[in-house]
Amino acid sequence: MKTRYLIPAGFALLAGIACAANAATPVAEADFAAAPARVATPARSSAEAALHQFAAQFRSEAGTLPQGFPLELDDVAQLQNASLGYGFQVYDVDAASLAGGASLSDAARATGTWRFAVSVNGRSVGLVTMVQDGVQWQAVSFGGAGLVKDMDAVVRAQVRGAQLRYLRLPQATADFIEVRGNGTAARFAPLRAARESLLLAQRGGDGLMAEAELLPELRDAVARNLDR
Repeated sequence: MKTRYLIPAGFALLAGIACAANAATPVAEADFAAAPARVATPARSSAEAALHQFAAQFRSEAGTLPQGFPLELDDVAQLQNASLGYGFQVYDVDAASLAGGASLSDAARATGTWRFAVSVNGRSVGLVTMVQDGVQWQAVSFGGAGLVKDMDAVVRAQVRGAQLRYLRLPQATADFIEVRGNGTAARFAPLRAARESLLLAQRGGDGLMAEAELLPELRDAVARNLDR
């Protein structure tokens, strides 16, 4: 069943054509933008095409849910009502910079990979991951149902105007949502992988942590991995 979730042969070309058609108009979308602020970027447009084609693979299988299906659905028929929600770029935290004294925010490097929430009737059920190959955008995976549910709780708790970024530190198996308000220092919402790898208790209130609370554990984790 696994092979059924790969992007069908030839789809990358179709997505690339849609992307190239928009390439002359530079557009951008903020990470985790609310619906009115979302923009039909080449990445988003290609992700929409990928979702449509992914759903088409299962059109004849209503009433079933294949084993190992990557999205959190009750029935594949729900895919026909699926749409894209917020999108966000993936930022990797450079371990050497962090170990050398840089802040989490300053050590973050844009990877160019974008992920978009897949939504059914207002509920996020997974993510589609997009990578750029030349002028074309390609969908490389569907999944992340647990991750997007974790993210939703953070995103919905933020006040209007907050700026969010998704940061991950592979060496510590940790990922966070960085939250910045108007003129305030960045704070961080550790997602499930970070809470588990760093043994962080789920916090009350807004669940956000100051960088000073995270850095000692993160630098220790990085040091252990860099020494291997």
